[in-house]
Amino acid sequence: MVKPVSLSDPAFAALREEKRPGESDSDVVLRLIREAKARRKDPLKWLRHREKPATAWEDHERFLEKMRKADRDRPDPWQDA
Repeated sequence: MVKPVSLSDPAFAALREEKRPGESDSDVVLRLIREAKARRKDPLKWLRHREKPATAWEDHERFLEKMRKADRDRPDPWQDA
């Protein structure tokens, strides 16, 4: 069944740019959705993540040291057993 879809001029231009030889508009949309879903399901996606980190490296290091100190200062639960 065919359904008409309205696209803005920039969206239509982007669709045309993604189109490969022999692909229909429907094929392009389905391929792009399939690729987007595959990226979301990638278990190693976080390894390939290239955006700016949420915190500065120095802040991260300070936080880790704070957690290590808390672990060192925590009483040993096996000591009383």
